[in-house]
Amino acid sequence: MRDRRIHMRNKIDARTLLVLGALSLGASSLRAQHATDTVAVSDSISHTTPAPAWRNQVRYGDGPSVGAPPSDFMGKAPPSVWCLATDGPGGGDMSPRGSHFKEVTRSWLRQILSDTTDFGDGWRKVLGGAPRVTSRDSIIEVVDESTCQRVARIINRDVLGWQVGPPPVVIFRIGDYLIAYPSNARLGEFGYAVGMRRDLLIRGVATW
Repeated sequence: MRDRRIHMRNKIDARTLLVLGALSLGASSLRAQHATDTVAVSDSISHTTPAPAWRNQVRYGDGPSVGAPPSDFMGKAPPSVWCLATDGPGGGDMSPRGSHFKEVTRSWLRQILSDTTDFGDGWRKVLGGAPRVTSRDSIIEVVDESTCQRVARIINRDVLGWQVGPPPVVIFRIGDYLIAYPSNARLGEFGYAVGMRRDLLIRGVATW
């Protein structure tokens, strides 16, 4: 019986192993694309299906970190705007004073999602099966308010669990895949990156 308990505990630990090595952006940064997506994503969430416990399945992708996108949200009232419009430094190692979260994050996404080695495969897995990006693919910021509101509420329900809010989000779309970043939401210095398809079901959550 003791061996069986150890076996079951090892199976659980294996599903939550921290993955991947250190991320380094090097001296040359990639040019950020500034396209935006104003098209609403249809909400096909089945409210009769129990939500996965993503709060306990956050995977650590290792640093350095961009941090969380900063906003004026203080947790006292729901935001008036759900797609975060401001763009300051995220507070992590990769976000020095004067930098812009969206620009740094878009460049970081292009680097890791276009990586063809095990490093890139690992990051795409941590982000829930994010697609591999080629030079022809665009990383587009989503600015449709209804989509941002639904995504923010799903992240709050399945990951954050804040009583007031949720905070506004930054969302990037690559094809039919969304990667969302809730503002002012941190684990230490790290922010959350939430991967989901356009059905708005969470596929993976990374802290970075």
